[in-house]
Amino acid sequence: MPYYEFKTKDILRNTLKTHPQYTFNVYNRNIYLNNQYDVSGAHVENVTMVPTGHISLYELNIDRASDNKAYPFIVKDGAFASIGTVTNTVFNSSYQYGDVISASYPFSASIVRERFASSHGDSAESHITALKNTLNHYTYLSQHYAFSSSYGDKNSQESNLISIPSIFFDSGIKPGSVNLEFYISGSLVGQLTDKNKNGELIQTDGDSYAQTNGSNSVAGVVLYNEGFVLLTGSWNLTPASYNFTYETRQARWCDFGAGANDGGDDNLAPSASFRMEFKGTNEVTTLDMYMIAPKALLNHSSNPTYKLYNSASVLPRFGYNSSSYAENDSIPIKNTISGSICNYSSSFKKQTFISTIGIFDDQRKLIGTVKLATPVKKTENRAFTFKVKLDI
Repeated sequence: MPYYEFKTKDILRNTLKTHPQYTFNVYNRNIYLNNQYDVSGAHVENVTMVPTGHISLYELNIDRASDNKAYPFIVKDGAFASIGTVTNTVFNSSYQYGDVISASYPFSASIVRERFASSHGDSAESHITALKNTLNHYTYLSQHYAFSSSYGDKNSQESNLISIPSIFFDSGIKPGSVNLEFYISGSLVGQLTDKNKNGELIQTDGDSYAQTNGSNSVAGVVLYNEGFVLLTGSWNLTPASYNFTYETRQARWCDFGAGANDGGDDNLAPSASFRMEFKGTNEVTTLDMYMIAPKALLNHSSNPTYKLYNSASVLPRFGYNSSSYAENDSIPIKNTISGSICNYSSSFKKQTFISTIGIFDDQRKLIGTVKLATPVKKTENRAFTFKVKLDI
């Protein structure tokens, strides 16, 4: 079997960058993703089997009965392999060899809002404190990222942190795509965008009252690579007061997203609703491989049907003596060239049919195969280049 080494120009790597858009609507403690509502199925009220506003990882267990769900499992053995949610202590003490360790599907994810009151302090458990170094790192984009500056101290500012799972944005949120809208009774009272593409969330639109108080003001920042939106805007957006579960007051940007998995009570003002839009960044790397079948080569086959075994002129097929037992080396190659006249064969020419191409590593271990939909006839005067595309 012949081997051919890929040349420098035979392998091309390309990256396709896409920006899928996501829209989250929050209303009355319900989250709606891309305006999708529950779809009832044959076995469950929602076919995805995850809460509204959540995305299902791998979309397993779609509309399955409770006794027919797919689930991950592993058997405890000497390899000490376990499921990630089981600690080493539990694995060693609570399971015997041969026990089945299982979990459940589906896994889901959605946005989460956390509110931090004024002077919440430098607590080791605070997610704001955990982002201190990250925020300071991006001060080259804007001084509004600084954890402590003339724009305020994030340890003492009232803050609103919205966490976006990476399954929504992959390698990063696209700068310039973030849009936050604050609604009261269906009317827009304020809008934030990162129009400068530097992470600053600037109030660009709203009703006259909100624009008078905060037009073109920075109400927060976006951590594009980490998936966080931090809002610190404390100016009033409405003249009237509303209940945001923790207190009744005039609406502010620190109240944005109230009810988005934040664990608040049910006294949220039903007239308040919120919309958050952004685009993720998904990079798909493709590998193009060009495999060349040169002229005058690859025209012999080790397939037994390639030789003329059934002719009496080639018998015996095998020969032996005191030192060897070998196939007859005088067996001719079968003439497979068809003629235009019935029961007549054209002059002999070597030809093969390429149906499969193997891909090997540097140690000649098979790592992949390429199957052609239709075998390609290869004669001595024909050369082919096969292009293989692989998504990595």
